[in-house]
Amino acid sequence: MTNFYFNDDPTQLPEYSESCHPVQIFNTHPYDSSKHSRASGSLLKRVRELGISVDAKAIDLITIATAVTAAETFERRMDAADAWSRTMHLHIPVANDEVWSKLSGRLSSILNFLTGDQWQFTFSKTSFQMPAPITSKKSKARLSSLKGLNSVCLFSGGLDSAVGAIDILNGRSSYKPLLLSHAYRGDGVKQSDIKKLLKAAYGELSYSISPRLMTRLKGKTDVTMRGRSFNFLAMAVLGISAIRNANSDNSISTILVPENGYISINPPLTRRRIGSHSTRTTHPYFLNSLEELLDDAGLHVKFVNPYQFKTKGEMLSECVDQESISKAIPLSVSCSHWHRKHMQCGHCLPCVIRRSSIHHAGFTKDAKYVNQNLQFVNKEKDTRDDLQAIQTAIIRQSNVKDYKSWIRQSGPLPKNQATRDQLESTIKRGLKEVEAFLKASEIL
Repeated sequence: MTNFYFNDDPTQLPEYSESCHPVQIFNTHPYDSSKHSRASGSLLKRVRELGISVDAKAIDLITIATAVTAAETFERRMDAADAWSRTMHLHIPVANDEVWSKLSGRLSSILNFLTGDQWQFTFSKTSFQMPAPITSKKSKARLSSLKGLNSVCLFSGGLDSAVGAIDILNGRSSYKPLLLSHAYRGDGVKQSDIKKLLKAAYGELSYSISPRLMTRLKGKTDVTMRGRSFNFLAMAVLGISAIRNANSDNSISTILVPENGYISINPPLTRRRIGSHSTRTTHPYFLNSLEELLDDAGLHVKFVNPYQFKTKGEMLSECVDQESISKAIPLSVSCSHWHRKHMQCGHCLPCVIRRSSIHHAGFTKDAKYVNQNLQFVNKEKDTRDDLQAIQTAIIRQSNVKDYKSWIRQSGPLPKNQATRDQLESTIKRGLKEVEAFLKASEIL
């Protein structure tokens, strides 16, 4: 087990050892890369530039998310006993240490479900001073842009988030959102290009936690990032805090999470993919559990996925502005391997679902893929794993009448029977979209 210690003040961090990893957070003190790793160096500046105070509880949450993202990046899965599930103990200073200490067991359980790892938390009282807003022309403009907003919408640069933003801002909607982006290297340009297609006013907040290893450990990082949605949602909660304070309205609570219903449930394609090998970043159980935990932490928000019962193809074909979404398709990114080569692979599960949805909706212009020809992929041992798993799932499920036992393998489902029936129908339709695309590609 690795103990990760976090603090903004490097004098409060222990020395590095094989079982002790010190990480400096934020930019309140000089950073020495020979002694500590680092995360969220520029995050507080982004928050201060909003021109409005945010609640200490929201800063606590993003501190925790920073710690989780850093630990998940610095602890490689290949070094775990089973080459997958890691055991990590995070020591985090927060303002409301008593509250978070009471919630630590539930937080661990939620993150265990999300990432497939074993998490432990110890919270202590922070000496960190909450960041004061910057007073400048830029921050005044940012504050002005928050006035009148009533929600936060996650905006990743992916195809689902593009549909969500276009539906809200190019159609008739009661939502006036703050678009929240995470600025991975290469994502910013994609996000900016899609934003040019939006036709109504919105707020913007782009941030980066950017974990950085100390010099002696360079290159030893993990890229699976199963906990990335916790990071994203924590920052969205901070956005809600800013909007509430800017509008003097504590009733504002909606965080929109645009994600097609198939990938939200993401049932395991084969038996060996049961568990964290099938991502759960927007699974209803995760979102509901996190929402309840945040409510008990005094952070009252509501996660809403408007597309929970829509396939990706249905999202595209039913988008309110077909001209804009047709332009957004080649600009968007869906690939799980994008950050390795900055080009979509074309054969991972998200890529296949993306390509199937575009085929379903009848669009002809798409982004470029490393592997455009799936027949070639299907013959290559090093690239065909996801594609063959998808084929296996299609064949197996074609002989099964009850999908519920299958989709339950990805996590507990809502108790409401009507909701379960809708989820089952969505999974069936989503798999049919993929089947139709693979037949058209002469794979099935």
